[in-house]
Amino acid sequence: MPTYVMGVDRRYYAAGRGLMVPFDPPIIYGSRTGVVFPWFSFWKSNPLADERLSLFVTMVREILAEDPDLEAADFQILDFSAPKGSKDRELKIVQASDVPSLSEARKNEMLEIFAEGYFAAQAELGAEAPVADKNEAPSDPNQPSLFGR
Repeated sequence: MPTYVMGVDRRYYAAGRGLMVPFDPPIIYGSRTGVVFPWFSFWKSNPLADERLSLFVTMVREILAEDPDLEAADFQILDFSAPKGSKDRELKIVQASDVPSLSEARKNEMLEIFAEGYFAAQAELGAEAPVADKNEAPSDPNQPSLFGR
């Protein structure tokens, strides 16, 4: 049973070449054993695994290590995916301490691939002309737009 629950401010992780990845932890909570840092994963059929899981855990460990209030937190991943062959989700708690960290070289290699893909997608999307939605209802002049259009 948590003794307290607190929100956590957004942080950024430098993923290379000027790319800052926002990191929005949902909460931390205190228990009799200390501070718990849960991360919720709701991917139904593609949970983090293998090197992708190690990359994520490595990055989060680095972020937590920068904050004296969080560096000793028990980092847990609450995975709500469905096991292979099942349609029903199951909760699996992954202790981050059981996940091996990546080497600095492998982490940098994976982040570079991610950054290259991100910038390539950004360039491709930026080159396409926006397509107007023909089914979009006309805007109400008395109601401000949610998206500033």
